[in-house]
Amino acid sequence: MQTRPLLTTLALVMAVSILASAVAMWYDILKIHATIETGSVDVEFGEVWCEEAEEAEGKDVGSCSVELGEVENEGPDDNDLDLVITISNAYPGYSCTIYFTVVNVGTIPVKGPFTGTDLKTFPESEEFDLNEDGEMDIVIYYNLPITQIDPEYSSEFSITIEVLQPSPELSELELQLYLYFVQWNEVPT
Repeated sequence: MQTRPLLTTLALVMAVSILASAVAMWYDILKIHATIETGSVDVEFGEVWCEEAEEAEGKDVGSCSVELGEVENEGPDDNDLDLVITISNAYPGYSCTIYFTVVNVGTIPVKGPFTGTDLKTFPESEEFDLNEDGEMDIVIYYNLPITQIDPEYSSEFSITIEVLQPSPELSELELQLYLYFVQWNEVPT
C-alpha cells in the first residue's frame, strides 16, 4: 500500500515537469541577427576616340574630337563624366564616328543603354534640328544595342554623326544625349 503514495508523488512530479517544459517552450526566444549590404549601380565612360569618314576629293577640312568632361553639380546620380564631342569646320556630307566604352564600376550587373527612364531603346537613326529653324541639321546613326555589363567589365558602343545640307554656316550647334543604364533585373522581359 505504500506504493500508491509514491506513485501519486511521482505522477505529480512528472506532471509538474511536463507543465514546466511546456511553459518554457511557449516563452523561449530565438533571435536572428542579419547583416545586409546592398550593391551599387554605377557606370562611367572608359576609353573614347573619334574616326572621321574620308572626305571628298582627299580634302581634310572638317575635324572631330572627343574627350571626357567633368560635370559639376550634376545631380543625385553623380556620374561626373560626360562625353564632349566637338566637330569643327563641318560641311554638309561631313561625318565622323565616335567610339566609346562604358565601364561598370558598380557591384551589380547593369543593362543598357536606354534613351530614358521609361527604358526605350535607341532608334537606328535620328535627325535633329539643333538651331530650331524647322530644318534638320544633323542625323545620328546609333550603334547602341542593349547590353548587359557585369561589374568590372566594359562594352564598346558608337554613334555616327552626319551633317545635313540645311545645317547653317558659321554656327555652333549643341546636342546632349543621355544614356541610361539600369540594374540587370529591372529590364522588362
